[in-house]
Amino acid sequence: MPLLPRLSEPITVMTKDTVNAVNTYLHKEQRRKKRIAWLIRLAIFFISFLLTTLIVIYEEAPDLGIKKFVIGEPAARTFFAPFAVSYENTEATERLRTEAVEQVPYVLTLDESKNRLLRERVDVFLEEILKNRALKETPPAEEAPPAELPALSLPLSEEVNDDLMDGLDLEELRKNLEEILNETVFSGIISSEAKKALKDQGVFRVSITASGKEDLPLFVETLSTIESVKANLQESLKQLSTKDRRIRAAVFEIVNAILIENLFANEAETDLRKKKAHDLIVPVMEEIKKNELVVQRGMLVNADEYKRLEIIHKKLATKQALAKFAAIGILLFLTYLFGFFYMLLFEQKALLSLRTVFLMHLTLLITTLLCKAALMTSIGSPFLMPAALAPILVGLLINPRLGILCATVMAVIASSITGLHADVLITTLLSSTAGVFAGIKVRKRVHFLKVGLSIGAAYFCILFAFRIFQEYSPQDALMVSFQGLANGLLIVMPLAFLLLPFLETVFDLVTDITLLEYSDLNHPLLKKMIVEAPGTYHHSLVVSTLSESACEAIGANALLARVGCYFHDIGKIARAEYFTENQPFQAPSRHENLTPTMSCLVILNHVKDGIELGRRNKLKRPILDFIPEHQGTGVIYYFYKKALDQARPGEKIHVEDFRYPGPRPQSRETAVSLLADSTEAASRSLKDPNPETITQLVRKIINDKFIDGQLDECNLTLRDLHKIQESFVKNLMAIYHTRVSYPKQSQESDAPDIFEAGQFSKFRADS
Repeated sequence: MPLLPRLSEPITVMTKDTVNAVNTYLHKEQRRKKRIAWLIRLAIFFISFLLTTLIVIYEEAPDLGIKKFVIGEPAARTFFAPFAVSYENTEATERLRTEAVEQVPYVLTLDESKNRLLRERVDVFLEEILKNRALKETPPAEEAPPAELPALSLPLSEEVNDDLMDGLDLEELRKNLEEILNETVFSGIISSEAKKALKDQGVFRVSITASGKEDLPLFVETLSTIESVKANLQESLKQLSTKDRRIRAAVFEIVNAILIENLFANEAETDLRKKKAHDLIVPVMEEIKKNELVVQRGMLVNADEYKRLEIIHKKLATKQALAKFAAIGILLFLTYLFGFFYMLLFEQKALLSLRTVFLMHLTLLITTLLCKAALMTSIGSPFLMPAALAPILVGLLINPRLGILCATVMAVIASSITGLHADVLITTLLSSTAGVFAGIKVRKRVHFLKVGLSIGAAYFCILFAFRIFQEYSPQDALMVSFQGLANGLLIVMPLAFLLLPFLETVFDLVTDITLLEYSDLNHPLLKKMIVEAPGTYHHSLVVSTLSESACEAIGANALLARVGCYFHDIGKIARAEYFTENQPFQAPSRHENLTPTMSCLVILNHVKDGIELGRRNKLKRPILDFIPEHQGTGVIYYFYKKALDQARPGEKIHVEDFRYPGPRPQSRETAVSLLADSTEAASRSLKDPNPETITQLVRKIINDKFIDGQLDECNLTLRDLHKIQESFVKNLMAIYHTRVSYPKQSQESDAPDIFEAGQFSKFRADS
């Protein structure tokens, strides 16, 4: 209920266009949410169908005849290729690729920056010589000592230094230096450690790469190191064009002074070239023609023939798997599709609940997985598959009709797992149906024995009939039939017993077993109610009795109605004194000092308080639904009428401010509790409760609730309402039955005293 605005708060008046725009937006948003919900339902159906199909067609190790051929042994039979096969000879391809990769030389990169650095050092050194020559030729000042020449950047011998200062041809020196550097240093020098590492890796050939130049292929042994250059430098000098001994000596010492490493391993480029060489090799393809002789009986099977056999059988396995997937997929898709349309036409409420749809498909997937696992064990038998598990769980958790639907679906699935055997189809369908029927009245744990026995007995009888029809001996038929009996009692029943509480907790559902546990009047909430709100406790008991009888009359869940009515008014415990049934006799009402609006808020809060209290005490969702839905969106008429009477002239009193927040009853059980609650409360005001007045009262209350639209969202029929009325009248007449008037005994009367000689108990019994 919207709260009344405070006087300090401004009241915003919405125009008609604004209201229409808001309504349009809300309508679009509602349609969008509905589309998303339907897409989720369809996704659940499709994913469940796909997973089920994959589980059904899965085979751990399909045997297609390859085990009959062993390398080195005579072939058990002659084998011709059933179809043409083109395949890659992976061994030949890999051999060619390995050879191509091995042909790729290891890449070394020549660092041009190192060469530029050498040239710069040579240029700087020659400039230093020119400067020193200039200083030497400059005459010193009078009486000044001769200037000391700067030291050169390269450590050379005194003899070479003197030669350089004595007019040695520097251009000739530069030319010869360039010549010897090009031959030794600029072509590449690698460190001794790197060269040894390449040899250790088994590298024999390398390729030297430099920017702007073609790769230079070399053997590792021919790579130059600083040590080898120094050792061979004298021999290299013999190739110089100059014959001047001094220039040769200067070149020798300068080169020894400036030698550096400029050749480095390039792992990234090497790997890239190897990958390119690997990828350039085209796969070697071979072909087996149709009807070609692959192996002849009695001949020894060699590795090449076995490989060809393996390729043919793999291709055959793939074809058979695709064919099986298509066949099983079509069959299961039609089964799921028909199941969807069944729910759309006859179980719309269940289909609209995503919780219910997900629960159904989850139980189907779990059962399918268990059936497949049972069949794949070493002693697996198709009649030991727990195919009846999903129908039993769905029948207990949702309703038996959907349990029968799951029995039909599981019959097709179980038959598909075993290769579409008719006996598996029929036994699964009938035994699952028998289990669903036996589970309708499961209200105790021991009743699971009845369910397991029903499944086992149905399995036993159907299997025995099949085996007798197939001309088995009675003894063999009995041995096979006992598998079905063991299936029901030793497999399905324990699994259902263990999974049921788990699914109840996860999906927040209740079974009759759980409802019976909640129906214990020693429940903490009920014990608290009888102490703090005794009138409400008595009211709840009467309403539960009325609801239970009415639900039995219309075929609804009477146990759920009784338990739900036990807890429907637990919200009154917090403020019990504000409710009439808990007020002491002739005591003033707590509402006398409250305005009608405040009294209405107090009454409305018992719904919110009840939901919070129920959640704290971990009541299940189906029981919590009774707390708001037993009031629906009805009007608190007493305080609404009081507000009208107390209204000032011109003041508008809106009936919507005095309505419960709802929702309206969504199930037959909560709808019956709404009618029972109103009927019980109104019957207290009857001054002369007799069949006629009670009938009129019940009829009026049901008509008022019907006209007010409180029953629009549940699936009660007019026939159901008539049966509910008859049940209410019958029970209220039993509650308010009349007694005979006891005549007073006059003093002159000679009649015997009925309270003497133990007559009192007899009189009470007769009356």
